[in-house]
Amino acid sequence: MDDRRVISGIIHVLRVGCRWQDCPPDYGPSTTVYNRFNRWSHRGLWARIFATLSAQAELPGDLSIDSTAVRAHRFAHGGKGGRKFRPSGARVAVRPPRSTP
Repeated sequence: MDDRRVISGIIHVLRVGCRWQDCPPDYGPSTTVYNRFNRWSHRGLWARIFATLSAQAELPGDLSIDSTAVRAHRFAHGGKGGRKFRPSGARVAVRPPRSTP
């Protein structure tokens, strides 16, 4: 398998955030893409590539690169439960009180 295609697959998975199994077949088998990423990570290849690229770029010394991603749980899209319909203020004012004083 061509290393360029595998590297493109690794970058695709890391950029998109999908599972290794969902890597498009254009980059080769997903197991090959994952195994090479894992093997190269254990050997420190990615750290050396990053160090080389950052040394060649003329960047200020106090620059930091952050890869933080904020993800919400799949059930976090909704709010607190309750009534979906809320009457307007005019309708509430006309309604008789619910309790007697």
